[in-house]
Amino acid sequence: MKPINNRKAFSMIELLFVIVIMGIVGGVALEAVREYYNGIYRTGIYTKRIAEADYILEQISKYFENGVSDSIIRLDENDATGCYGVPATGDDAKDYTIAFVAVDSDGAQGGYWSPTHSRWLPAWTSDVVSNGTALTSLDANYTAINTVANPLTAQNAAIFRREGLGEGADECHRFGWNSGGNTNNVYRTINAVVSDTELTLNNPLSLTGGQVSRAYVLRTAYAFRAKGGAFKMYSGFKPWKNERYTDLNVIAHLLADKVTHFTILYDNTNTNINSNVGNIYTLKICMQGVDENLSDSTHSKDQICRERMVHVRY
Repeated sequence: MKPINNRKAFSMIELLFVIVIMGIVGGVALEAVREYYNGIYRTGIYTKRIAEADYILEQISKYFENGVSDSIIRLDENDATGCYGVPATGDDAKDYTIAFVAVDSDGAQGGYWSPTHSRWLPAWTSDVVSNGTALTSLDANYTAINTVANPLTAQNAAIFRREGLGEGADECHRFGWNSGGNTNNVYRTINAVVSDTELTLNNPLSLTGGQVSRAYVLRTAYAFRAKGGAFKMYSGFKPWKNERYTDLNVIAHLLADKVTHFTILYDNTNTNINSNVGNIYTLKICMQGVDENLSDSTHSKDQICRERMVHVRY
């Protein structure tokens, strides 16, 4: 008599086979889910740091816009101390401190209220008359910017001297960027505010006298450096007094962290370098990215870099 097949369950081998298949499918699915969420995390970090880099560039470009283009310099390569000259093509991979001298933008854009004109007028102009140590500008109101809070003389403010661009050994010496041996050819310090329209300088602004252009009022220099992940701005130092951004009394502002690199590139597409209408530069900043383990990475292949063009006007 043929036995009746009354099987009601899987055999052990069949169950093991099903478990193995489910494990394989589950492993593949888990890996896919993990990669999906890792991708979301990477995208979030990437988007966040792009936004941070763009914001940093937007903010610091405002300082560069008011800089004297001739004065932009590379200082302190990596951990060395020194002056390495103006930005050079193809030298953007190294880490320098980028520094420059800035004009008194507040005084230039609207230094005093004129009841006659019923509006704010510039307190100084860049076209002046030089006669010995006297500087005269009939369009100026130097008294307006010689305030108690920001006195021109006590702060050792300076006047930019265009003739000095052709003097001295190089930009490092004539702009006072070296740690020693500076000639400071492009500066004259303000000794006294004689009247609204006249200043007394420590030396003649022009050796020949007469009409002089680009006689900007200078109060401070700025320096920007990325080191150890921190991106800092230094202000309140005066190269014409042989002060450096590393001096103890200089104010350091932490602008951002997780910054790996900052540099400036010259773009000669629209203007000639050191022209009278300023120059076009490109600011470049790189942020830490994330590696395959989703950890912060300073490796070049992981970095997130952004650029912004800026018109340095003076």
